[in-house]
Order: sequence, then structure tokens, then C-alpha cells
Amino acid sequence: MGGAIVGLVATMRPISTRRAFIATAGTVGITSIAGCSSILGGMGGDNNNKTTTPESNSKAETKDAPGGPGKSVDTFENVKSNWGVSYGKLSTTKQDVYQGSQSLVLQSKKSAKKTVTKITRSFYPEALDLSSHNLSLAVKVKKPETVKIKAEIIAPADSSKLQSTRYIPKELDDWVRFDIGYTSKKGDPVMNNVAELNIQIGPTPNNKPFTVLIDDLRKVPAASKGKVMFQFDDGHISARDTVYPVFKEKGWSGTVGVIPDAVGADDRITEQHMREMGKNGWDMIGHASELLPKHSREKQRRILQRTKQYLEVKGFKKGANHFIAPYNRVNGTTLELFNELFDSAYLQGGAPNNAKQPSNPGFISRVNGEDIQGTQRIVNMANEFNQLAVIYFHRVGTEYDGFSLDDFRKVADHVGSKEVDVVTPSQLFQSDNGSSNSK
Repeated sequence: MGGAIVGLVATMRPISTRRAFIATAGTVGITSIAGCSSILGGMGGDNNNKTTTPESNSKAETKDAPGGPGKSVDTFENVKSNWGVSYGKLSTTKQDVYQGSQSLVLQSKKSAKKTVTKITRSFYPEALDLSSHNLSLAVKVKKPETVKIKAEIIAPADSSKLQSTRYIPKELDDWVRFDIGYTSKKGDPVMNNVAELNIQIGPTPNNKPFTVLIDDLRKVPAASKGKVMFQFDDGHISARDTVYPVFKEKGWSGTVGVIPDAVGADDRITEQHMREMGKNGWDMIGHASELLPKHSREKQRRILQRTKQYLEVKGFKKGANHFIAPYNRVNGTTLELFNELFDSAYLQGGAPNNAKQPSNPGFISRVNGEDIQGTQRIVNMANEFNQLAVIYFHRVGTEYDGFSLDDFRKVADHVGSKEVDVVTPSQLFQSDNGSSNSK
């Protein structure tokens, strides 16, 4: 049985995280949304040395509602008294819910020049305290499109606020929970005095109309320190030849997304490279070259199982517990299989994540590191508000027709200037005794 990733069920969706979980978003989130480039169609080892000491969530708050970890902020049972609508149409439904008896329904107006909806909740007279918590939310896109969800945390006025933008891939037509990771700020927000929350959906590509369901807003305990993860998709040789020496200088470990059929090809790492990097703390995790949502459940399962099995057989059992979604695209079936087979999974989302106890480890957001300024802003936010920024690259180095080494160093040096831990997936997800469980 796989790790503790959020399962997507039609009605009640209790969430657990059995494993201990140790820029503007509009720019970072949309860059290279398609994900991976074209893909070509010995025994390894993991190393127990850690770049950092991840924090445990063994003392995390007990959930007080069936939706997930942390504490409920709004169950959307009293929509009319709690929420106001600025754009679009607001209603409720009892036929399709994430938890409880009803969910909120937002529809864009067909006559609008821009297909957006916006709702607001005020916290008065008692302000919302987010000084040691992050927010998470459950949504469902009824008419699948790539949807942008923007949240504004007013703390306590429009001159002092945080913003978050998260992208939902177009094939995902089932309920999904995600962390509200901060992507920009204005002024000096007072996090123990949040007076208002705004949620805006859209616009969609080509301003197509949409319907989005919202449910179960929660506050989840935040980490005490920000974290950054570097991922290198497709197993390109530049991860070993260009990035690996840079990281050795800094004492960091990174993550390689391994496509089993491509290992040892002309421009890909070999099993010997994988063993060398693994002995120095790097994670070799699962990846694939096929767009998963276009396949049946059975075909998706075979692709994921084959990738996982390859890493286990080659000795990378810790890395085998984690996966990068090909082309950053998933549907409900994909997420269910991630939940069954892996401890965590990653895709383009454009925002940071909760760094201590993610609401949905199977839906962890990444940002494209080739947007230097946007990535630096995301790192700044993760550093200031103790969140997790996952940065991904493909080829690094102009000799590989990739992102230049000088520009890569700009991103790496910026991370190094912050008070954040650089981690790998196996360091983020650990058992209570401090070592990653194998399956």
C-alpha cells in the first residue's frame, strides 16, 4: 500500500498523513506549463546522510473535522451569512460535496468580458490568526479547463496583504485539496490579524465559462523554517555533469526525475551516475514520458508501477516512493493512483506549499526555475513565511542546449542567501524514527 497522499472520493474525504512531513505566481505558474521535453524511448543505492534535519509533525494538531489536518475555518454550511460575491454567480449544492452536507458553487457570468468570479469573507469581530498556520482549500472544476485560483489574505487592510495563485490542470475534474502558498505580498501583513479573505477564480484560457465548487477551508500548522527542493526532470546528463558539482560545493542534495527507459541514453544519466549521486544524498525518484490522463486507469497503473519497480530493483527504494507527473498533467484517476503508490507527487502549480504538514502530498506545487525573477520571489515568500518552494529544471548548461549555468547559479545563490533548508523528497517525508519507510 502506498503513502499518505490525499485520496479523492466522491463524497466524504477524510485526509491523513501517516508519514511525518518534515514571481508573482501568475508568471512562475504559467511558464512551461506543458512540462517535460521530448523523451527517448546496474544496482543503485540511497544514502542516509541528510542535507538538513527535517522537522517532524508527530505533534501536529488533531483534526476537528473530517476534511483533513489542522482546524476548520469554514465548512460552507452557512454560505449566505459568511460569504459575499463580487463577480459571477454564487449558489450551493448538496449533490456534490467534499465534506459535510453542502459545497459552494461559483459560476462565471456568460456576459462578462472576463470570465472571473470573486467571493469574500470577513472575519469580524474576531480576526483570523494565521501567525503559525497556513490555509488549505478543496475545489472541483466542473468544466475542465486550466483554472487559476487566486486568494488574497487581507491582514488587516488592503495595504497589508498576501496573495496566492495556484493553477489547476485542465484534465482534473474531481475534488482536490491544495495548500494556499503565498506568491507575493503588499506592505507588512499582520498575520495574527487577518480581517478578510478573497477568493477569485479565473480568468480561463480564451475566457471560457466555468463552474467551480469550493469546500472545507482549513488552517494547517506551519513549519518553523522555510524549505526549498530542487528537481531535475527526465534524468538529463546535465544534472550530473553541471548541477551535481555546484551542489557539492554548497553541501546540498537534489532530486532527479528518472525515466527508466531513458537511463543510459546519449544525453541521460547512467545507473553508475545514479549510484554516485545517491551515495551523496541525492534522490532518484519516478518520472515517465507519457501523458497519464489520456490513458485508462489500468494503463496509468502499469506505467506508475513499472517506474516504481525499476527504482526499487535498482536499489533506490526511498526515491521510489515519490513521483513527478509527466508534463505536469493529472486527472482524478492519476491522483488516486498517486495516493495508492507513492508518498508524494509533484506538478506545476505556481505556488509554495505547507512545509510541515502538506494538505495533499499527491498534489505538491512546483515552479519553473527558468523564470529567474519569479522563482526568486517564490523563494523569498517561502523564506519569510516558512513554506516549501519546489523548483524544477530540465537541461542546465548551454552545452546541453539548456538553461545557462550562470543563470542557474543566480537561482542557487539566491536560495543560499536565505534561511531555508534545501531538502529532497525522502528528507521531507520520514517516519517517526527519522528514516524513510520503504514499501
